[in-house]
This record gives sequence, C-alpha cells and structure tokens, in this order.
Amino acid sequence: MKIQKSVILKFFLAFFLLLLTQVAMYFFNTAIFSIDSFSDFLSILLGSIRFALSSVALYLYPYLFFALLPLPIRQNKWYKAIENFLYILGVNLMMILNLIDVGYYKFTFKRISYDFFNYLGVGGDFKELIPQFAKDYWHIILIFVILNIILFYFYRRINRKYGSELIIANRKWYIKNIAFFVIFGSIAFLFQRGGIQLRPLSVVHANYYASSQNTALVLNTPFTLYRSWGRVDLEKKQYFPSQKDLEKYYNPIIKPEKILADTLFNEPLSVEKTNVVVIILESFSEEYLLKYTPFLSSLAKRSIVFEGYANGKRSIDGLPSVLSSLPLLSNESFITSQYGSDNISSFASLLKKFNYKTSFFHGGYNGTMGFDAFTKNVGYDNYFGRTQYNNDKDYDGKWGIFDEPFLQYMVNKLDEYKEPFTSAVFTLSSHHPYTIPLQHKNRFPKGTMIVHETVGYADYALKRFFEKAKEKSWYENTLFIITADHSAITEFPQYRTLMGTFRIPIIFFHPKLKHGIKVEKFMQQIDILPSAMSLIHYPYSFISFGQNIFSNDENYYILYLNGEYIFREGNYVLKYNDDITPTLYYLPNDPNCKKDISSSNKERLNNMTLKTKAIIEQYNSRLIENNLIIN
Repeated sequence: MKIQKSVILKFFLAFFLLLLTQVAMYFFNTAIFSIDSFSDFLSILLGSIRFALSSVALYLYPYLFFALLPLPIRQNKWYKAIENFLYILGVNLMMILNLIDVGYYKFTFKRISYDFFNYLGVGGDFKELIPQFAKDYWHIILIFVILNIILFYFYRRINRKYGSELIIANRKWYIKNIAFFVIFGSIAFLFQRGGIQLRPLSVVHANYYASSQNTALVLNTPFTLYRSWGRVDLEKKQYFPSQKDLEKYYNPIIKPEKILADTLFNEPLSVEKTNVVVIILESFSEEYLLKYTPFLSSLAKRSIVFEGYANGKRSIDGLPSVLSSLPLLSNESFITSQYGSDNISSFASLLKKFNYKTSFFHGGYNGTMGFDAFTKNVGYDNYFGRTQYNNDKDYDGKWGIFDEPFLQYMVNKLDEYKEPFTSAVFTLSSHHPYTIPLQHKNRFPKGTMIVHETVGYADYALKRFFEKAKEKSWYENTLFIITADHSAITEFPQYRTLMGTFRIPIIFFHPKLKHGIKVEKFMQQIDILPSAMSLIHYPYSFISFGQNIFSNDENYYILYLNGEYIFREGNYVLKYNDDITPTLYYLPNDPNCKKDISSSNKERLNNMTLKTKAIIEQYNSRLIENNLIIN
C-alpha cells in the first residue's frame, strides 16, 4: 500500500498549499474583507476547505488516474515521469491562479472566471504591463517560489519513503488495486462535486459560508475558473406569468416627463442647444474628493452632486453602464459577450436624431478593452485614441497618453465640431502602475496610498481641461457629466463597507447652473443617461436599466457580485439568487449586510424580491432577443 499512501499524502499536500494561498489572499487584502467574529472565521474556514477539496480533486484528476491505474505499467520509469509531471503541473496551476487573484482581486471584487481570458484578448496593452505587474507584485512571486520550495521538499520526502513499487501482477494485486482505484476515485469525485447533495457545488454556494464581502475567502480561483468555463450565455428567465405582470414590477422603457430641475438653471436646457460631454475618470473612488482633488472638489460645490455608485468593478463594465445605462448582471462583460453586437442606446445614438456630432476619446491603445468596437456599435462616429493622437512623447510607457496632454487634445478636437455635439472621454492616468509625467514629479501630495499622487495629477489634468474649454464658444452651452468607471483602493472605513466599496463621484455641471446642490438620493452609473436626457428635455422614449434621478420615483441600485444579485431600495438591501433563500438587511444598522432581518420584514422582502426578479427577467430576455432599443 506504499503507492496508495503516497497518493493520499500528495493529495493533501496540494490541498494544504492551496489553503496557504487562501491565507495570502486575506493578509494582502485585509482592508477589503470584514471578519467580525470567531464564528465568521470558522464558517469561512469550513467553506474554504470544501471548495479547496473540490479544486484539488479536479486539477489532480490526471495525476490520480495515472498514479492509481491498476496496471503493471505503473512501475515504468517513463510512465512515472509523466505521473510526476502531471502532479507538479496540477499543483502549480492551482497556486498560480489563486496567487494572481491575491493582486488582481482588489481591482475587480470578483474571483477570476472564464471571461477573464476574453478580457485579456481585447486590446494590445497587456503584454506591455506584464513586466510592471511582476515588479509591483514581487511579493506574490516570492510567495510562489516559497510554496514551490515547500512542495518539492515534501514531495521528495514522500517519494523517498513511499515512491518505490515492486509489482507482482497476481490476482490479489489486481483486486486490491482495482478496489483502491474505485474507492479513491469515488471519494475524489465526491470532493470535486462538493458532496452528495442534489446539485454540484457552485460559486453561489459560497454565500452559505460568508457574507457577500467575504465570499472570495471561501472561493478559490481554480474553482471559479473551471466552474465558469464556457458558461457565459444568459439563461432566459420567466418569473412572471405575463408581460403585464412583469411590467407591473419593472419596465425599462423611460418616457419623457417634466422635471423640477429646470429651476436650477438660469434658463431650461434644451435638447437641440445643449452639448453633452461625459468625463469618465479611471479608478476614481468618491473618497478621493475629500483630500486629493482640489479642482474637482471645488467644481462639485458649483454642480449637482449625487451619492454615486458604480454598477461593477472593471473598466470594461463601467463603459456600458455610464454611456448606455446597461449594468453588468451576468458573469461576462457585455462588450466581450456574444451579445456585444446587440443594438443598444447611448448618448450618441439618442442624440443623433437631433443632428448631434458624436465622438469618443481614450488615450490608450486603439482596441483596448474593445472600447472602439463598443462605442462604434452604440453610435459614436469618431474614435480618438493613442493612434489618432500620434505623439508618443506623451506616452506613459504602459497604458497610453498621459491625461493632461490628451484632455487638451480633446478640447481642440471638440472645437472643430459644429454644435450641437456629444462626446465622452475615458481617462487613464489614475490607474496602476500609477505613473505621472516627469515634469510633475513631487508636485502632488503623495498621501497615504500609492494611488493618491496620480489622483492629484488627474485632478490637475481636469482643471487644465476646463480652463481651456472655458475659452471656447461652446462651453456655455455644455452639460458636463463627471463620474468614474469604478471605485479603487480606499483608506477610510465608510468606503470599505459592502456599499461603500462601490462609491464613485457623479457630478453634473453646467455653466448656467445657478448654484451647487447636493441631491439627497443615491445614484448609480446606469441612472446617468436617463437623468441627463431628462435635464435636456429629450422628447422620446428609450430603453434604460437606470432611472431618471430627477423624477419623484423611489430610486434603486442593482449590482451583480460573485453570483449574487444585490438590490438596494432606500436603506434596505436584498441579496438574491435563484438557488438561495433571499435575505434582507438594513444598512444604517448593518453596513456590511450580515444580519438578516427577513423574518420581521416579510412584505418588504417579498416586494423587493419581485422587483429584482423583474429586472433580471427583463435584462436576460432583452439581451438574448436583441431587444434593447425602441424601433
């Protein structure tokens, strides 16, 4: 039984190493997670063990098959070499995947899944960033090396003690080895599927062990990758018996209506006379406005300001949310999904009816993250990227053109347009690896986090943009909307809660605004398009998954996170998934949504559940049927 003992010990060696990478995930991202009690810790540990066993069983299947196959060929040296290779490959693949997420998770708030490879395949800047990532995350590479030292030390010890095998292929040998092959294979199969329950273990089951904020500590990346492999299609849902019943709870068709916001301006805005410029700041948490953005903070005092929330954690998800009012409610970004060519509304497509000139600006590689294809699909006629800028003396060496010169370039380009026009720009300097031009080194406060200096630079670039735009004739007729693609790393506790981690600035500025106002409503990215259309009195109906924030309707916030839908209405938050009983939380008393109050709020729970289901049904059906515009 020496070989059988060897296989068992190697299996649990791999399991132990995978759990060590889970520990690294926590210690290098402590600000993201919230473990409040020993019972929280035990529950997360139990869940981590279950998911780790599932991954180890799957990734070591080829090794287990070769090592336990009940045939005499097992003692052949070449056969042994293949067996050893399969083991080392499986263990290292698991460690690499999980360690990548130690650094990557803080940017996305989701474990890597199948769509990650589509994301890498869009654009040409990834190869430029690999050396920088290796430099910035050297500690993760060091952990990988240390884990391999541990792996090879114990692996050799196990081989020395149990690795030799003298096979006498008689009846007894075959019976014993076939029995172990079947028994251990069955145990490994049960590990892989997560137990004997009716449905195999899936990503959503992590919610049984931890709150939404902590599910990444239960899950491991090898698991989320293989469970999501090839599963990117939306599933058509039918929660309601008829379209009428469905629309009773949610209808994404936005209809024109009179708004009270007209009184905020010296004269009401008009769809034919108002230019619309959307500025999307890269990786910009609302927290930064407290200390590191003197210009933007000053502009906010003269603007309409909201308690803003992102509908995702990646740039590729932020663009459809901001420009087309389409949130991320699935595992794969709209841009890289099979639905990415669907007809969909945007600022550009809606305003073209009134002869608006349309343009999109991004200083990165043309094609990065599919921005050029997406913006063309939604109606932006002109795309200006690094290629069109055509001056690499302003190239940051990693992502694209520095913000300051690129925003100046944008003003010049806009000045060539005949009014009215609508344009959008996506900045890039406030992003890892956080570089700024040499002439601005040590000009901006370094703060307490690596991002703060580049936030100061991005703010300065924005200031220079407005200074130059103010000199142009079109400035007085332009509605400027400033927001972010997603939030980023933060330092203050209120921005590290479940909702706080998605806080971003959302600012509406127009030179004819009488005075600044802070609207006492939270606002999500997908509300930007319908709210802007209402401000300029857009007269036609269109499809939007957000709402007009200037209406009297109760607003909501929808988010898809780690296989779970999070729906907020007022101060209440619902967590929903088809396979789990929905739960309800009260934010003022429970900012991390850990204390379920469903039992004492059944009517609200039921109503919010129905609204969430209605949004999901509308979203899935309309994407599948390519029914996102009104003909």
